[in-house]
Amino acid sequence: MIGMIGEANQERLDSKLREKALELYRRLEGLPLPRFDGACIDFHQKRPAMVFVPEKELIAQVENGELPRFLVAQGVRRVLVDVLWPANANVLRKLIESGVEVWVLTRPSALHGWWKKGNKGTPKGLVEWLERHHPQVLKGFKGDIKNDAFDAVLLRYVKPKFMRPISKEYLTCWVRMVLFRTARRNYQRLINQLEAFGELSEDERWRLKMAEDHLVAEALAFVNTVRTNYPGIDGLFTKLNIADDVIAQAHCAEVFLEALDCRSFADFLKKLGISPATPTISKKEHKRPFIHDGKAKHALVQLTLKVYRLDLRNPKVLWKAGRLARRIWRWKERCLEAAQPGGGNPE
Repeated sequence: MIGMIGEANQERLDSKLREKALELYRRLEGLPLPRFDGACIDFHQKRPAMVFVPEKELIAQVENGELPRFLVAQGVRRVLVDVLWPANANVLRKLIESGVEVWVLTRPSALHGWWKKGNKGTPKGLVEWLERHHPQVLKGFKGDIKNDAFDAVLLRYVKPKFMRPISKEYLTCWVRMVLFRTARRNYQRLINQLEAFGELSEDERWRLKMAEDHLVAEALAFVNTVRTNYPGIDGLFTKLNIADDVIAQAHCAEVFLEALDCRSFADFLKKLGISPATPTISKKEHKRPFIHDGKAKHALVQLTLKVYRLDLRNPKVLWKAGRLARRIWRWKERCLEAAQPGGGNPE
């Protein structure tokens, strides 16, 4: 079955595309791969979402706003989405409120990989792994394997370690975190631009003050949202002696939310880019830069400078950042049951 709902999108998916997507599904079912038990959704910012329901062999394009009604009507109780955007956060929140368990891909590169290495190295995504070990499965698909319908089918077979459940509380905080990060980026960009003028005029100082006030307002809104959804976070602020600094609290809340994504402390350090096993450019065997979450690392470094009163040029910054990450991780582990109830196994 295949279809489209929504008055603004009446064009039906091509029947040949439907048959090809279902053919890919049947081929993958013959491999010993993990399988997500539920529907898979390939989101887009400017196009309808592509939904694949394996149990019914149903592929449909659905307007984002109609997803909750559509999935509930199909009897779907669990969904896996390929990406988390501010634009789809409200839709996912409505899904959770309607009783649907929502999982999100934590590493989009787990689907197609982030670079091609030919016949060398470990495959970096499901498609690359299939090309290496089961090329017959992708025969006839190689030219257009990134088609939306095929992506929705492939999502079902991504390894469980690359997905995590999300709660309504996390989604609410995450949207506020994005707004804070946007304000921080705009503030820093303005500083960089004004530095070119040397001494600031009255108008330029006013612009800088307005940007700073906006940053503080977004930080306060973010911290208050985390307080509401994860009671007890003030205890962590007190332990780190940042109870009087809202920007530092926002950085701490960022790191805490990023920790919720990780299954182990080692994974947390890798995400922050400060793992002891991080490759260095000086080693010949590691010429590529280590892939990590730059925004999360920035938040941790800024928090480290505040908590330990260090200068950015101090060589101990990353070492202290590792210690601070452990303190936040331990606090998160002690409070996880209260902060993020639920969970489960994606298989």
